[in-house]
Amino acid sequence: NNAAVPVLQSLGWAPLALHTVWYVHHKGHPGWFGDVTPASTFEAFLRYAMQAPHLKVSTVLSGYLGSAEQAMLLARYLSAEQCYVCDPVLGDLPGGQYVSDALLQAYREHLLPRATVLLPNPFELGLLSGTSVDTTLQAMQAARALLARYPTLQTVVVKGVRIAEELHLCTVTREQLTRTQHPVVAYRVSGTGDTFSAAWLAGYLRTGSLHLALTYAAEFLYRVVRRTAHTRQRELHILPELPWLREALQGLIPDEAGRVPTSPP
Repeated sequence: NNAAVPVLQSLGWAPLALHTVWYVHHKGHPGWFGDVTPASTFEAFLRYAMQAPHLKVSTVLSGYLGSAEQAMLLARYLSAEQCYVCDPVLGDLPGGQYVSDALLQAYREHLLPRATVLLPNPFELGLLSGTSVDTTLQAMQAARALLARYPTLQTVVVKGVRIAEELHLCTVTREQLTRTQHPVVAYRVSGTGDTFSAAWLAGYLRTGSLHLALTYAAEFLYRVVRRTAHTRQRELHILPELPWLREALQGLIPDEAGRVPTSPP
């Protein structure tokens, strides 16, 4: 939430944040402590958000979940009319899987069947598809396998396949493939996946273009990580780069025919 909410707010959206955990800071930093939001509390807030008539929730973005029970509750309250954008926070290299096997299974059985968009990193894509994902070709094949397995799933956005000194990203649908890349920034920092997912969603809601959403989200994250590395901070410097993202997307509002520019300016 600390990464996703400012990005969405800065681009004019009004996200309602439901906290799945209460941690002092990101688990990627040493010395973290805190608790998972109790299932009864999570369900009460979830029920209110989904059923309150004045909220009219049309899009749901999920990130880190604290338990398999939370995943099952979320799946229960999602409606068929909502666009569900699932960022499956399961793990990454070199650390590997950092959630329980029960939560991983809950994604496979309960959340992926409800998802409209999936935004995994290569490690998470491998876990969910049951295949190795070390190249862009393997990423595209794994994404297509998930699209074939889950009829409701429309789009898979793969974050950050490293090829030499570049990170390659791709968006895969049943009819379309779009790709982009940016240089690797040799600096480890937590929260990049949350930031990218929020920027991608904001860009897609603004433009309706898979290509533009991918391109601008990737460039935004690159700029954020580069700035963070320059200052040698452990927390992502998101706020200073938000004006760039706002300006970049400002002219990409669809016209009366629903058209937007086909490539970034």
